[in-house]
Amino acid sequence: MTAKRSNAWRKPSGGGDKMPRYQVEELCGEEVVSAQTVDVDEPIKAAEHVAGAPISPRALQEHWFRVVDEEENSVFEFSLAEPVARDFSK
Repeated sequence: MTAKRSNAWRKPSGGGDKMPRYQVEELCGEEVVSAQTVDVDEPIKAAEHVAGAPISPRALQEHWFRVVDEEENSVFEFSLAEPVARDFSK
């Protein structure tokens, strides 16, 4: 599963700038364990807001996040970013 990108800002039909609203679901396997709505400028930032941690643009873990942009009919999937391993042998 990979994440899709969309435009960050969009203008509503009534004019003016509006930040996108995303529905973020936190999943364990296929079970939704929490859901909330977040107003931010990018889907990955919505997932990071809910997770409270850095996010990877791939949903390869059992614990992952589905971000839905209903206005743009887009679905994004993310997982927690894994820490970079340090080489202490040097």
